[in-house]
Amino acid sequence: MEQLQQEIKSFHENIKPTLDKILEQYEQKTLQNIYSAIIKPCKRLLQKCSFKSLLDTSRLCSLAYWLYIYNHKELALEICEHTHGVDFEFEVGFSGYPDMIGLEIRIARELLGENRKDNIPPNLLDFYFSKRVKKELRFPQILREEEITACRVPFSNTAMLFALYNMIGKGETGLYTELNDNWREIEKTIILYVDYLKNFS
Repeated sequence: MEQLQQEIKSFHENIKPTLDKILEQYEQKTLQNIYSAIIKPCKRLLQKCSFKSLLDTSRLCSLAYWLYIYNHKELALEICEHTHGVDFEFEVGFSGYPDMIGLEIRIARELLGENRKDNIPPNLLDFYFSKRVKKELRFPQILREEEITACRVPFSNTAMLFALYNMIGKGETGLYTELNDNWREIEKTIILYVDYLKNFS
């Protein structure tokens, strides 16, 4: 138990400089949606960030995606890279660590021209191929178009973000034949959702 607490503390200390850099990008008086999506969770993670907490890892995942959406791709990649070799707590139905794997793959390709699909941690394969996860990844249901259309703002924005978790977080792994076969349409939808969320205020 003492060793685990030390590992959690070490992880938190390692990620703090990245979180500080994120806060430096924004003035405290900024748009409400940027404050809610980036500044507020960043401040909370500076206070506490345990890789054994589903809430903390979900918050970290959300922060990485919003940084990507707002085109701070280098910082989003830094967050993803901080997860390497860390024994995260994760569960089906919670956004978090598994959704950051696909985001890292995407950003590394876009920024660095690297293919990181071979870096998928083996302990995640059972998760990725579980029936509950695969059920969420059918095409075109993964686009969540009906859900988004039926929702009012801001719930439609949340539905778009969750769609991005699946399309990028899991789709970018290349592990799912059905998604690979329909990737052109999925990619168009990713760009559409990212553009909408970035410009929404």
